[in-house]
Amino acid sequence: MRHLSYREAEGKALKVLVDGVGEGLVLEGEGGYYALYYLFGLQGRRAPDPEETPDWVEGPAPSWEGFRLPYDQARWLEENGYMSFVNESK
Repeated sequence: MRHLSYREAEGKALKVLVDGVGEGLVLEGEGGYYALYYLFGLQGRRAPDPEETPDWVEGPAPSWEGFRLPYDQARWLEENGYMSFVNESK
């Protein structure tokens, strides 16, 4: 899941979590459900590049419900010591 481009993940998404910070694409995979977070708003962009990989992957979870919105996920990461979670390959 970590290496799926936005274009690949978007086509497989069961649910899309979107706000001004980014998009969380929820997919089903081995062992359960995953949220792939593309946090493009942190870089001042309005949409993810189709070829970019997720900034953060959460899962597996037993259900597709309960994943955070991108802004809430970014805040959780910062509160838990992840200061450089943004994908640096962009």
